[in-house]
Amino acid sequence: MIKRTYVLILAASAALLPACDKAGHRDTPETAQASTAADEQAIRDNIARWLQLIKANDSAAIAQLYADDGVVMAPNQPLVTGREAIAQYWQSMNAMPEATLTFQPERIEISSAGDMALDRGTYRFTAKPGGQTIDDTGKYLVVWKKVGADWKVAADMFNSDKPAAGG
Repeated sequence: MIKRTYVLILAASAALLPACDKAGHRDTPETAQASTAADEQAIRDNIARWLQLIKANDSAAIAQLYADDGVVMAPNQPLVTGREAIAQYWQSMNAMPEATLTFQPERIEISSAGDMALDRGTYRFTAKPGGQTIDDTGKYLVVWKKVGADWKVAADMFNSDKPAAGG
């Protein structure tokens, strides 16, 4: 009987552990919701900063929004990996005459573990390289990951709504 009671206590304890945080506090739906809301706001704040840095043409600071191993997956271009390459990518974008980029998240979802997030939205890009006008709209997907207490871009991918040339 003692052995059976001990097994039941162990089983019940194991079942309750996931509901507790590292400090031994039970995570309630309210605290989980507040944490998710705070994480979403932190990502929205990063997006607002990103847009300010684009206007300021600060490619080095934009690259700091990315994780050390972050990537940019632009259409019709090779993968851009790491902060140094990402800074160069943004520098080339900012160097285009009359370049403007805006984007707006439509949905931000925080993972249940609170360490990853998905940011899906739309963008508009205009520029006049070589006297040619570019006016593009499309959609993007950014995967954010929590690095320490900060949210960093793990993957940044976008594509145009316009039909492919010649198609």
